[in-house]
Amino acid sequence: MTAIRFSAHKRFHLLKTKTRVWEPGIELIEHHRIIIILSGQGKFILDGSIYTYTPNGTVVLKARQKPVFQEDKETEVFVIAFDTHLAEDFQRKKLFSPDFADIYKQAENLCNTVRLTQGKPIANKQDEKTVTFLISQLLFEIGQQPVAHLRVVKDCISMLVTVITRNNFESKKAEDSHCQDPLTESILNYLENELRSGKTVRIAHLLLMLNISEEVANLCIINRTGMSLRNFIFQYKADLFKARMLKVDVADIAPYIQGVAR
Repeated sequence: MTAIRFSAHKRFHLLKTKTRVWEPGIELIEHHRIIIILSGQGKFILDGSIYTYTPNGTVVLKARQKPVFQEDKETEVFVIAFDTHLAEDFQRKKLFSPDFADIYKQAENLCNTVRLTQGKPIANKQDEKTVTFLISQLLFEIGQQPVAHLRVVKDCISMLVTVITRNNFESKKAEDSHCQDPLTESILNYLENELRSGKTVRIAHLLLMLNISEEVANLCIINRTGMSLRNFIFQYKADLFKARMLKVDVADIAPYIQGVAR
């Protein structure tokens, strides 16, 4: 089988291949990577530890991490590598790649804070099906070369990163339920107090008060709730309205804020 490759210059690189013909020590090693196991099962070594992988398993790698798969004629993988040209001076380079920079940053954060069980499918079965669908759509699009629809490819990657990130931090909450991120807690407490008081949330004031960028605040909220900062505000306001109509606490109808709202 000939490997299938697709690259969007200075954004991402896609690769479908058998592990027995793929040399992870050379190809794409400089980039953050998400690997989806398409077929086959066995073991691989990563940073001195041995992991078991199965079909639909996910492997998340930082730049320069080198997984070594056991020799297996059946194992086939799909690799998404996020070009690390954005890693240095992100804000300046974002001006030249605004459509991809946020996807890259979310992927970078995912790869640097892995809580998923490497090599195994993500825990949420519905999200596992979504990942499988998105991979099949990506394979279809890049199979249409040279007429692959770049916008569809990028949107599929964006959704895939969001779904995996959501499951990554669900794993984090299960593992560290007693430990909360102070910055995220500060953001959520501010939003809760302002919204429950009927005030207009001023994002600029929040960013200035905590001395952070909107990007950082966005990542904190995405990592906790799976929603962007602005979508969280919109959803919280909608749920707060419904809660008041029903005369119940908003936490009773909004599971994404359990442990946050009081």
